[in-house]
Amino acid sequence: MPQAEKWLVAGCTALTVGLFAAALLASDRAAQVFFDNASWTLAFLLSAFLAWRGRVQASVVDHSLHNGLLLGALLILAGQLMWNVQVATDWNPFPSPADALFLAAGPVWALTVMRVTFQRIAPDRVYPTSLDFGGAVLALLAVTLVVYVPSGELKSALVGAVMVLYPVSFLTAASVTALAVPSVGVRWRLSHGLIIAGMVCYGLSWMHWNLLALHGELAPGSWFNGLFSLAALALGWGSRYFQAELSNDAAYRHRCEQVVNLVPLATMLMASATLWLLFTAAGARSVVYALILGCCLLVLVLAALRQAIVVSLLERLRMAEAAILRNEEQLYHVAHFDTLTGLPNRRYFEDALDQAVQLAVQQGPQSGQCVAVLLLDLDHFNNVNETFGHRTGDKLLVEAAKRIADHLQGRGFLARLGEDEFMVMLARSHTRNEVAQLAASLVESFMQPWQLPGVGAQFVGASIGISLFPDDAPDAATLVRNAHTALNAIKDAGRGTYRFYIDEFTRQAQGRQALRRRLHQALQAGELSLEYQPQVGRRQQLVGVEALMRWRLDGRMVPPDEFIPIAEASGLIVPLGRWVFETACRQAAVWDAAGFVVPVISVNISTIQLREPQFAQSLLALVHEAGRAPADFVLEITESELLDESLYAAAVDLRHMGFALSIDDFGTGHSSLIKLKRLPVGELKIDKAFVSDICEDANDREICATVHALARTLQLEVVAEGVETQAQFDLLVGMGCHRFQGWLFAKALPPEALQAQWLQRAGAQQPPRGDEHDAIDACI
Repeated sequence: MPQAEKWLVAGCTALTVGLFAAALLASDRAAQVFFDNASWTLAFLLSAFLAWRGRVQASVVDHSLHNGLLLGALLILAGQLMWNVQVATDWNPFPSPADALFLAAGPVWALTVMRVTFQRIAPDRVYPTSLDFGGAVLALLAVTLVVYVPSGELKSALVGAVMVLYPVSFLTAASVTALAVPSVGVRWRLSHGLIIAGMVCYGLSWMHWNLLALHGELAPGSWFNGLFSLAALALGWGSRYFQAELSNDAAYRHRCEQVVNLVPLATMLMASATLWLLFTAAGARSVVYALILGCCLLVLVLAALRQAIVVSLLERLRMAEAAILRNEEQLYHVAHFDTLTGLPNRRYFEDALDQAVQLAVQQGPQSGQCVAVLLLDLDHFNNVNETFGHRTGDKLLVEAAKRIADHLQGRGFLARLGEDEFMVMLARSHTRNEVAQLAASLVESFMQPWQLPGVGAQFVGASIGISLFPDDAPDAATLVRNAHTALNAIKDAGRGTYRFYIDEFTRQAQGRQALRRRLHQALQAGELSLEYQPQVGRRQQLVGVEALMRWRLDGRMVPPDEFIPIAEASGLIVPLGRWVFETACRQAAVWDAAGFVVPVISVNISTIQLREPQFAQSLLALVHEAGRAPADFVLEITESELLDESLYAAAVDLRHMGFALSIDDFGTGHSSLIKLKRLPVGELKIDKAFVSDICEDANDREICATVHALARTLQLEVVAEGVETQAQFDLLVGMGCHRFQGWLFAKALPPEALQAQWLQRAGAQQPPRGDEHDAIDACI
């Protein structure tokens, strides 16, 4: 808080207390009335000022809540000013215009909290939360009516209604705020307690004020009158520092759910206590009895209905979870094992390799144990497919897997990486000589003829690239990369043998270091640009574009897969990512100003950006500055990054602001279906690694089909990238894919080329691209 604001608040608070003390010490009734009203007016003014300061300092996400707090404080201040006028003119009817302003404050805050709550909770919790709110309001109404039952006679039904609405409206606002905290999972702060305390103090104070009025015991200059000022100060301080920050603590959220589950019990206890007070009260009119009894019965009905809905929801979730668990096992097998050979696939192998390397690190170099990776590739395997067909090639792969497994005799971990590549991990090897002997015997075993049904004896050899930990690589990923490098060296040299990774390949690492240095100046030097790759629908009409960063260095294009990892590792991805999004926003504004229909723009964001403070607010500011809407952009987040629990709150904030979220490279991470169900995303983007071989590899086809089935269950759209052939496109359309992206339609284009070749003027109708849409309709 700024120093000037501190002095102002301290001075106003002291003056409020001083005016209240003067009311207590004054002996003249007129003076007591004056000091009471002066103290209330100053307290309400200070409360409105603090609420305004809180609104100025609040984040964009909390603006709606602060607007409600500020409006409520202004209504109470306006009511007090009207009351001062009434007192000064000795015009004091009941109800009066001041009462209307006072009474509006509670409902304004309650409705604001309920609206924001329903926006932030999951759709399946809207009805139970509505019933909780309704039960709490009815219980408070019943309790308030019972309190007034034994009181004095009311002049009219209108007077009685106003007296009841005073405590009910403010206590309702307090209870709705208290219920919203656990319902949404907001991190509890002192400011929440101050706001709730202020609302409760308002409600109870006005209830007691009305009771004193009914008994003719109202008196100025009493200690009770200070409660209104105290409530105003509590509400003002709470509004000044109010934040509705979602908690990422799983234990805290579990406690919140437990609290929410106790709400029906609390309202039922209130209703039961109210009924007991009702039957022990005397002198109430029958219509009041009927109203109280009706409220209590409705509370019981709402509580029972709420519990029935929750039980039904839990049963549906249990059945869905059981189905997910069954499908998860199947999906796990599909995602981690090769359907042709039954061997573990690349993902499974990489996990096992990571564990083996970590174990070797723990044992230390003194153990002398190394981890060896042997990458085996069948020589000229494509010739078999081209000559005898893919079925014969599949039989050869099955026999190759069996031959390697028989040769290993359990000494290593065998996996199939891709088309004709197999990977062997030796986790307990001690010397290069042992590894070399095994590699030589494997190469020799492949020199034996293959007896394939229908084609006779065939000779297909093998080449093996080898990398060792810790001699050749410090980690699992480098192990695999170095084995690939050694294998490529064998292919260049003539195949049919094995080769270890050697130090001469470290020049690649040196090249990456040079790129890192140049990347620091790339943005200032104007070497970066954006290109846009079209995304098409089933009729190959433009439905979106993906913004892709390009780097031209010394006259050549640097591939993104070379400099993006460098940017993430060095932290440069934060300014580069902001530049990409800002450039895309400006380009969309340029197209719009030129009269073109601007498609949805997909932009990749990194987990490093998501962890930046105020990241969501910075994107929203860039969008508004360009005159665009958040819904015009799709933020693509890599699957493994989005499934990080610590990033869930940031993703929720982006979704609440209106941005569409997409899981990029889906299928390449370790998906948890339970987490995937919670994520606020609208689409899955199938990684091009699964699309590239979808026509030839049954494993990839099954994975793509499973992803589409999962997306339909979760009501998500599916985007396929890397579509390069018509056959791939037709297969994906048949599976139910919604959007497509790849060289079959267009490469990434500069803005001018995209505008000329793809964008349409506003009002113009875009025709389908190509003559193949009839065949596509047939597939659908």
